[in-house]
Amino acid sequence: MSSLKDRKIGAGRSATVYLDHLPDGRATARKIFVGSTLAGLVHNVIFGANNPYIWHQGSILEAACRRRVLSALMKLWLPGKLRIAEIISVSWNEEFRANEITMEFIDGRAPSLHHPYSSLKETEIQDLVENVMKPLQGLLLDAGFDGLAWQAGYGNPVATSNFLLETTDAGEKRWVWVDLESGVPALFPANPKLLFTYYLQRTVVNGRPLYDDVDVPKLRDYIAENKNALLDVMSEQEYEALCVDVSGLIHKPDDWRFMSRLQRSIQSKFARGKISEEETHYYKKHPLRWYGRQAKEGVSKLAQKVGSFFKESKLIKQLGTLLPKIKAFMFLPSYRTQLSRLLVGRSIEDWQKRRQLTEREANVLKHEMENSESSLYITDFGVLMALKPFVKVTTLAIVFGLGAFDVIGLLGGIIGYFSGGVIVRTIYTSCRIIASTARGTSRPWFALLLGFIPVLGNAAYPLQLLYEGTRGGNGVAKFIIYDIMARLGRAVPIWGGPDTLVEHKANSIGDLLIRNRNALPEAAE
Repeated sequence: MSSLKDRKIGAGRSATVYLDHLPDGRATARKIFVGSTLAGLVHNVIFGANNPYIWHQGSILEAACRRRVLSALMKLWLPGKLRIAEIISVSWNEEFRANEITMEFIDGRAPSLHHPYSSLKETEIQDLVENVMKPLQGLLLDAGFDGLAWQAGYGNPVATSNFLLETTDAGEKRWVWVDLESGVPALFPANPKLLFTYYLQRTVVNGRPLYDDVDVPKLRDYIAENKNALLDVMSEQEYEALCVDVSGLIHKPDDWRFMSRLQRSIQSKFARGKISEEETHYYKKHPLRWYGRQAKEGVSKLAQKVGSFFKESKLIKQLGTLLPKIKAFMFLPSYRTQLSRLLVGRSIEDWQKRRQLTEREANVLKHEMENSESSLYITDFGVLMALKPFVKVTTLAIVFGLGAFDVIGLLGGIIGYFSGGVIVRTIYTSCRIIASTARGTSRPWFALLLGFIPVLGNAAYPLQLLYEGTRGGNGVAKFIIYDIMARLGRAVPIWGGPDTLVEHKANSIGDLLIRNRNALPEAAE
């Protein structure tokens, strides 16, 4: 059987999720709280220690109670529309030295992005946001889940990635809330108004930022006031179990929230086996020595990461084969065509892995890419994408060099950075126009014009293809445009990433760029 690491099915700011199975064969998702490096840095800056779900047992037990409470309340709140992924167990993972939650595996997918065959599914993101997340946010706040509204999208565009769409045995669609544990404190909303009217206010009241906090007295009052309504959707025994779980949300004396920064820092290291119990007592009495040790470890880790980067860099490993590839890229049209198809093909496969494209839809696009009359424009796009990393590195080096000698300022540096791609696209397309004129074939004037526009210029050749209305290749051209827009959304710092609202908003911009969007028939399942 493959190792657990080989069965990774997802990763976020708070944890990595692995596919596993119970002894009876039932599929499960094991959420191991290892967290991302950036999220760990945020926690250490704000709280003095890494994510408490990683090292604090009380936090993981509280998370389990919170999931059970919300699973029960969902029967009243959004029946048939939303449910909570069933929790099976919580435990300590000795291999990763971190807490873990085992829950049912949800065979679902994120809301559909826009692509050439998605017109029947594009209302999914609106349904999730308007009919699930917004009502859920209000219900959570009314019931006292002050911090958990963050995971439901209250000012947090990343939260759409916490929900999956499943198909029931009856063939109906239903949303499942799979990720209820935050990766970072609720202090970075995309809506500035909510930052000042809610999150900062709660930070002042609590003395720290919200982090999945629950106002237990308020929750108890809410459950008591709605007892009759709850008993209409659950048994007396289920209601009593709900009340017991609510009591489990009361903070214990050893809760991480009551610890000082020093205590949290030391206890997190002790829990993960980084220091002994004897060292724990010692460093509590000598905080300066503890922080000195932390600083030394930080510098050492940074040096290791830098060394590891240069040691393991694929560019350095493949330096001996790089020159022949550059030569083939420059002088062999067949190599450029092969490389271009490989780049686009990988994007199609990535969308298929994310279940944004069905296997049939992916195969249709790949077949079209291999056999359409538009392969030349697809090659042009691939060539510019292949050049993009080199152009970025070169442009940054030039910009920083000019900045270091005070030749340009900040504004000049920004303009220079975006100008790199424009210059390369203009030179390349100008050469293409000259070559096309000599052959008497169609000249990509539209691509030349679009190439002057930062970001959008990356889609110049797919848009040229759609502009000309070339027979064949339109599906691939449209896919490339939607993919570029989605990549732009995923690249947005803090609020971007896969399946976030930012990715969906950016991806939908593709509709504005594509003519005759509904010209392609839906690919059959």
